[in-house]
Amino acid sequence: MKMRYYQEQARRTQNPNLTPRERAEHATWLLASEVGEVCGLFQKTHQGHEMNVGAMRKEIGDVLWGLAELCDVFGFDLGCIAEENLVKLRKRYPQGFTTERSLNRAEGDI
Repeated sequence: MKMRYYQEQARRTQNPNLTPRERAEHATWLLASEVGEVCGLFQKTHQGHEMNVGAMRKEIGDVLWGLAELCDVFGFDLGCIAEENLVKLRKRYPQGFTTERSLNRAEGDI
């Protein structure tokens, strides 16, 4: 699936009655809570539970929805964000991840 298509379809389920600021806050709070749910799935494994892979897929989907909403608020294309991130990672780790490159990143490299 193309990211642009996903973002367009996800937009249909955003609350149209919210202001842009409220939408940004909603997306941010949603992201925090959904990432918390992902963390909770790992936390349960330390209590003897098996990893619930099906729940993990659903939580990752919820995180993606929140990212799509946040991108909409700022007028970002989710696919472009994904591509820009890959460009940054290729520059940072041209031969793939190494601890050395991670520890010695260029000044201002975020």
